[in-house]
Amino acid sequence: MSDLVASSKRIAATYRGEKADRVPIISPIAWSPLGDIDADPPADWRGEDRFVKVARLVQEHCDPHPPVNAVACPRVFARIGYQRFLEAPADYVEQLPPESLGGNRTRHTTLLHTPKGDLRYTYDQEAGIFTSWDIHRPIQGPGDVERMLSVPYRFEPPAADEYEPFRRHRAEMGGDCIGGAGVNSMVAMLCGMMSFQLLLEWVIAEPGLIKSLADAWLARTGEKVDFLLSQGVGPMWHFNGVERASPPMMGPRQWEQWVVPYDGEIMRRIKQADPASRIHVHCHGRVGTLLDSFMAMGVDSTDPVEPPPQGDIEFDQAKARADGRLVLYGNIEFCDMDMATPDEIEQKVRHAIEDGGKEHMVLCPSASPHERHGELFTANAVRYIEAGLKYGQL
Repeated sequence: MSDLVASSKRIAATYRGEKADRVPIISPIAWSPLGDIDADPPADWRGEDRFVKVARLVQEHCDPHPPVNAVACPRVFARIGYQRFLEAPADYVEQLPPESLGGNRTRHTTLLHTPKGDLRYTYDQEAGIFTSWDIHRPIQGPGDVERMLSVPYRFEPPAADEYEPFRRHRAEMGGDCIGGAGVNSMVAMLCGMMSFQLLLEWVIAEPGLIKSLADAWLARTGEKVDFLLSQGVGPMWHFNGVERASPPMMGPRQWEQWVVPYDGEIMRRIKQADPASRIHVHCHGRVGTLLDSFMAMGVDSTDPVEPPPQGDIEFDQAKARADGRLVLYGNIEFCDMDMATPDEIEQKVRHAIEDGGKEHMVLCPSASPHERHGELFTANAVRYIEAGLKYGQL
């Protein structure tokens, strides 16, 4: 298990632009540096020697991706991922019994009982694969928007004293605290409710429907974020899923219409309420066109800053553009981890760290595998960590 205090100091120093012992390294596999693979071995393929070997290296040398909470921080957001039911009160939500589809696949269905009729979310999972497949999303047409918005909304926050352990931890860690909370991007919420194809159609053809959902997201998410801020939650805030609006999926006009006034407003509130806050945005795709907007919105860091052809900017160019105003996480592509040779991975890590300077950066892959690793990926994951240690010394 990694040393959380040491990692916290390392990461916090990176954000402050101060010299740490080395560049932080994010795990290349779906295993936390804070785990203990030997004391708590998984019952699936992650218990195989191939995975355990890398997991031990992750625990010894890698750093957790903030925010990471060393003490409990009561949640306020609904447990249905991506806000698929727009933070509807739990008493309107019914989770049906799982349905076995044969083999390793299981189907899960959740209903939202609205005053105007039920909405349904269905997804499938397979044993040993750590992702899911959406089968049916709640919004299929304009009438479903009316149903979604017909549910009376209310927020019943946890008691303030439940946050006292977190507040004490943050005070004890001071400027090195990397705890906090996450926010689901507004456009990610829309993709959780409807197909991406329908979303892209409606931002052009039905902007009124999109705005009604977006405005409800802002009111409800804003209320919950304001409450968390009032309880001292922070300083790290992770925004997820905004890549649904990054080029080429949407253009600059849609970005200004659907991201800046929504995610940007929540970010503004965070910065206003907590000047010590750090805002991180996870965004795949062509972020070279978005870096200036990120900085204008108060973003402090972003990942994974993908190089061409998946992205549109080399890491050294992004470092130059950010000029110390952003911490950049990157930029090792998952496809390279899966197909390149270990020597090639070492060179990619070296260039990511050394080109443009080692300051204000975190070594990070664009993704990690959802299923059993092959031998080549395992060798590349080992080399990624070794190269990060070798070239990341400060």
